[in-house]
Amino acid sequence: MIRTFLTLPQRAATSYPIFLDAKIIEVLESLVTHEEQLVIITDHRVKKIYGTSLHRELLERGFHVLLFSFEAGEQSKTSKTKEELELAMLQAACGRKSVIIALGGGVVGDIAGFVAATYLRGIDYIQVPTTLLAMIDSSIGGKTGVNTIYGKNLLGAFWQPRALLIDLDFLKTLSQQQLINGLVEAIKIFLTSDREAFLMVCNQIDLLLEADSTTLRWVIQRALKHKVAIVQRDERESNERMVLNFGHTIGHALEHLSNYKIMHGYAVGLGILVELKISQLLGFLPQEEFNIVTDLFARLKITPAIIAKIDPKDLLRATLHDKKNLAGSTRYVLLDQLGVVRKKGEAFLHFLDDTIVLRALKEIR
Repeated sequence: MIRTFLTLPQRAATSYPIFLDAKIIEVLESLVTHEEQLVIITDHRVKKIYGTSLHRELLERGFHVLLFSFEAGEQSKTSKTKEELELAMLQAACGRKSVIIALGGGVVGDIAGFVAATYLRGIDYIQVPTTLLAMIDSSIGGKTGVNTIYGKNLLGAFWQPRALLIDLDFLKTLSQQQLINGLVEAIKIFLTSDREAFLMVCNQIDLLLEADSTTLRWVIQRALKHKVAIVQRDERESNERMVLNFGHTIGHALEHLSNYKIMHGYAVGLGILVELKISQLLGFLPQEEFNIVTDLFARLKITPAIIAKIDPKDLLRATLHDKKNLAGSTRYVLLDQLGVVRKKGEAFLHFLDDTIVLRALKEIR
């Protein structure tokens, strides 16, 4: 037997800018060249509001730009949509110097990023999130992917963008429901990392629901700071970054069972309530702190009534396809107090018996 080794140099550190309060056209002009082919990927809804005008403005400034879109919604986040986009790019002879502009919410960012990760074995892309949820969470950290019949985000890649551009003007066209959808992700980050910021959200919730730009900017900036720090310490989600999935084990299962009729933020909010209830039942989280969160979520109209018709046992079965599972067992994030994740040694996730999860589900229902 002959054995040899292939040794590669250590991967260079990745660094890219995050622009808050960016003016998209001006920043894009500083990030791309006229020799590069730009490919805007968006959904049909965002195309009408922003995509067509961005395409036109870039053309007027002398860039070579293509515009592709797909049906809006989580149901489009599939391998089929990804393949259709890739074939359209191949037909247009997009080469390795092409740069994708992911213009839209989390679905667009995840699909466009996944296309960038695999097209010609990897090309650059730029995240331009248009929803609060994408600005706070999904556009940061390079997680890309699509859903399958078995669950959410089970196919994907870690592929970091060239840059992230956050323009707060996009928030002016969001409904209050979409604002809440994003606020939950900020609340999730603060519950696991920043008690002071969480209490600030509680105190300023009326301004946030009115889309007050100063308060929203503060929330985005604070959430960005925490997520960036965690991703820098654990890019591939091997340990600490898993705390950012707080509420997502149950949340993703709820989305899947509802055929994505329950919006991501609302589903994650309910998942947070379940994991908080487990933390409280196990004697970690004080009852009064659990009540603070339930009171806030009630203000956001995130209550267990949303899942009244879902069988808890079906929900448990759906969690078996969660990405955080290990050896067929589901793992959860728990809290010792608001802003403090419970750890076991160096581990941030906990194996739980189904009985305690079912009890928590029944109690919050």
